[in-house]
Amino acid sequence: MIIRARAWLLMLGVVACTAQAQGIYPGDAVRVNDETISYQRFQGFYVEYRNSKGVQVGARGDQLELLKQLRIEAMDLMIEQELVKQAAENEGVAGDPAEVDKQIAELRDVFDTDEQFRMKLEADGYTEETYRRHVQRMAAAKVYLDRIRADASDVRDSEVEQFYEENEDRLTLPEQVRVRHILLTWKPMGTQDDRAAIREQMEPILERARAGEDFAALAREFSEDSATKGNGGDTGFFYRGTMVPAFEQAAFALQPGEVSDPVDTVFGVHIIKLEERQEARLLPLDEVREQLQDYVREEKMEAAVGAKVDELRAAADVQVLIPLAASN
Repeated sequence: MIIRARAWLLMLGVVACTAQAQGIYPGDAVRVNDETISYQRFQGFYVEYRNSKGVQVGARGDQLELLKQLRIEAMDLMIEQELVKQAAENEGVAGDPAEVDKQIAELRDVFDTDEQFRMKLEADGYTEETYRRHVQRMAAAKVYLDRIRADASDVRDSEVEQFYEENEDRLTLPEQVRVRHILLTWKPMGTQDDRAAIREQMEPILERARAGEDFAALAREFSEDSATKGNGGDTGFFYRGTMVPAFEQAAFALQPGEVSDPVDTVFGVHIIKLEERQEARLLPLDEVREQLQDYVREEKMEAAVGAKVDELRAAADVQVLIPLAASN
């Protein structure tokens, strides 16, 4: 199943068929057990799915494979939705009538007149009656899936502890440092001589810093980094991969209290003082237990929904009646 449970549940909300009218398409697209879905309805569903992926249709030839893949995914999702709707009906599950009325009213409110509303439904392959049935069935399907999720929502302590042991690398905070720095910026259109002059300007500042003057005070007086000047050049804690490479390499190489040699970056020349280092550490289980419990619960619920949909798909008689080659 290419559409996992969370995406499936999100798509259950797309019952208002907000895609633009696509015109009238003859024939059927797919038969799912005893239920036939028209090509017109599939095309509207596909356009909605494509739009949800942020794909804009153009004349580029390199889009053909992507559009084909999206049509296949949309067809699979439509089939899975239909199977869940049928399963809900077979078990006598019903949606909240008030919620159905609300969803239909929200779509109706988009249009100025009842006639425009009816024309939109017709363009998407519905009458008012069949659209209400569609929304009712989608609401029932959501209730059906919510029950499956609820049945899988219990999480034992042993499951949390197993997840923690198997994912210690993901639960380890990497080494981080907090530094202060002083920046003298390169001048726009500056020459190599200009850069050399800026480096020379940094030398007496560096000497004062290494002689023991208050680095924060020096940063407030001399630094041209507007983001950190006001707080004495303090960058706050950061991990590797956060700063430009030369600055980061120098910062992580320092010992607490040590001031670096001048460091050139794209911004200018810096001197850096290491204030504090925090070594990499594994987060204690008790510190993250609640978050892990929520994560494991969500994974179990998604897996339960996915397994049920796969089970329904395996037992179903599904006939795709159209080619799924790329088209708009």
